[in-house]
Amino acid sequence: MKNRYDELKRETWRMPDGKQKLTLLEESIRLADKYLTEEDAYNARMGYSSAALDCGCPERIFVSFSWCLAKFEQQPSEYPSSTIMWHYKWVLEQVWRIPQFSKEKIEQVFDDFREKCLNYGYSLRTYYQKKVSMLLSMGNLKEAAHYYPQWRAAPRDQLSDCKACEQNLFGIYYFEINHNKRGMQAVKPILEGKMSCRVIPQNTYSHIVSPLLKLGEFDQAISIANKAFNSIEGPPYLEEYGIFMEFFTVTDMKRAVKLYERTIGLGLECRMPWDRMHYLLSVRLFLQEWSKAKRRKKLIESDKVTLEWLNEEIDSLVHSFNARNGNDYLNQYIKDKQMNFDRVVAAYRQAP
Repeated sequence: MKNRYDELKRETWRMPDGKQKLTLLEESIRLADKYLTEEDAYNARMGYSSAALDCGCPERIFVSFSWCLAKFEQQPSEYPSSTIMWHYKWVLEQVWRIPQFSKEKIEQVFDDFREKCLNYGYSLRTYYQKKVSMLLSMGNLKEAAHYYPQWRAAPRDQLSDCKACEQNLFGIYYFEINHNKRGMQAVKPILEGKMSCRVIPQNTYSHIVSPLLKLGEFDQAISIANKAFNSIEGPPYLEEYGIFMEFFTVTDMKRAVKLYERTIGLGLECRMPWDRMHYLLSVRLFLQEWSKAKRRKKLIESDKVTLEWLNEEIDSLVHSFNARNGNDYLNQYIKDKQMNFDRVVAAYRQAP
C-alpha cells in the first residue's frame, strides 16, 4: 500500500489543479489512515489542504486542517510548528468567507492563532494582517484602522507573507477605506515590476481597476485589464475573473463573453459563499448589459443562469453575510459596485 500511496503522490504532482486531483489526494488519505503511519496520514492531509486552495476549493481545508491541528496539539514535538501555523494562516483567510461561521466562532479561531503565535515564538504580524482583512470584509473599517498600524509595526518573520503580497495588501487596505491615491502609491513598486511573486501582480491588477476609474485614469484601467486578461489563469482567480468581466462588458463585449464562458463552470461549482457571491455579482452586471440587445448567440448555461436566478442567489448570500456580520455593509458595497460600473459606462461613452 505504501507503493500505491507514493504513486498517488507522484501522479498528483503531474496533474493540473482541479477536482480530479483532489479525488486522488483523498484516496491517499484513506490509504494512509488504514494502512500507513499517523505521520503519513498527517502529511497526506497537509498536502490535500494546499491543493484544495490551488484547485479553487478552499472550503475543503477545514476538515483536513482540523485533523492535523488536533494531532499537532496532542504531540507538538512530533510535527513542525511552522508548517501547521502556515496552514493556520490559510484558515484565517477563509473562515470569515462562510456565513455559517458566527462572529464568535471566528473570534475564537483568531484568538487561538494568536495564542499559538505567542506560545511558539512567532510575531503577531500575521495575526494583525489577517485581522485587518477580516474586519474590512465585514465593513468594520474603524476596527480595521485600529489594527492596521499594529500590523505595520510588528516584526516580519517566517510566518509573514512575502514582501510583494504584503505590499499588495497595504494598497488594498487604502482602497477599502477609499484612500485611492495612497493605495496606488502603495502598489507602485508592484506595477513598476520591482516586486512580484507567484500571485503578484495578477492579484494586484484586479484591485486597482476600480480605484483607477474613481481617479479618472480610464486609459490606465484599460491597460491593466488587458494585461490581466492574459495573466490570470486557474480556479483560485474566480473573483478576479469577475472583476475583469465587468470591465470588458462595457469596453469589449466579445472578450467579456469569452471570459464568462471560460469561467461560468467554475462559478457554478464554487462552494465558498464569499467567492461565489462576488463572482455572481459580476455575472449579473454582465448579463444585464448582454440582455439589453437582441443576440443570436446563446450563452453557455443560459437556461440556468438567468437574471431572476442570479437575483435570488445573490440576495440569499448577501442576507446570510449581513445577518452574520450584524450590519448592511454588503448592501452599500453592491450600490458602490453598480456606481463604479456606471462610471465605466460613462467614461467609455465619452472616450474619443
